[in-house]
Amino acid sequence: MKKSIVLLITLALIVAISSLIYIGFELVDKSAKTVEGKHNFLQSVSMINDIKKILEQNKKDINSTDGLDLLFSMPIDLKAENITVHVEFSSAATGINPNNFVKTVNKKQLINSHYILLFDRILQNANVLNKELFLAMIEDTLDKDLEERFPGSEIALYDRRFAQGSIENFQKFQKIIEHYITLTQDGNINKIPWVKILGFFSKKIDFNYINPILLHYMLPFLDKEALQKLTTDKEGVFTKMKELHLSKEDKEELKKYDIAFYVPVIKVDLEIEERSNKSFAHFIYDLTTAKVKDIAIR
Repeated sequence: MKKSIVLLITLALIVAISSLIYIGFELVDKSAKTVEGKHNFLQSVSMINDIKKILEQNKKDINSTDGLDLLFSMPIDLKAENITVHVEFSSAATGINPNNFVKTVNKKQLINSHYILLFDRILQNANVLNKELFLAMIEDTLDKDLEERFPGSEIALYDRRFAQGSIENFQKFQKIIEHYITLTQDGNINKIPWVKILGFFSKKIDFNYINPILLHYMLPFLDKEALQKLTTDKEGVFTKMKELHLSKEDKEELKKYDIAFYVPVIKVDLEIEERSNKSFAHFIYDLTTAKVKDIAIR
């Protein structure tokens, strides 16, 4: 009986995604007519707005772990006269957010020791020579004052264009790395696969899409086979912590890092081909807030 219910739910979700594609055909037709003869940039902007509408209209069908996973597993191809559109959806909550270095407790901002220890472990693994300096750089970037925790750690004192506060994207984090290398000449920090393990668009990590490298940093004593069964070789999505085949100690460790099992922050990759011209775009869409972030078009 349970399997039948799951099958019906899955079929309903497939129908919902199919409806999304059908709506997409109409929207692509509209976009093609709206921006005909205009620059690819305007075309991409129009298409991003259309995809946002598609997601908003189908929110009820992707408001679960299974629904989100189905969306991520089904790339969409749309055609209308002279235009072809390819859309892929993926999770934007796969990595750890360095902004979580600071947490708010009783309206006061405090350093999150769990994140400090995790980053310390990551830096140690790469034999980074001055871990204290790099950690201080992150902390001094996030706080509001210009007092240095460590000599050279307050980047805003050395670069007037560097803004204090939230680390909004990888480009800003890269500036921290570059400043560290300038001070120390320590290239070991570039051995760390930062692009794979960091995330900037969600405070939480969706465990169903966590990068295996990051999970290894979190649980360094977990064997390779167990790691793969939880990530690259998992048979289905997880909905709660108790479903993970992990020891009690490992589960308690994961709870330190804002792990969740449904984080509807979606990365959208878009490819548009019109006649012989191609353009690409990507953006982040937060299903909860209905906001678009980090738009990039080329």
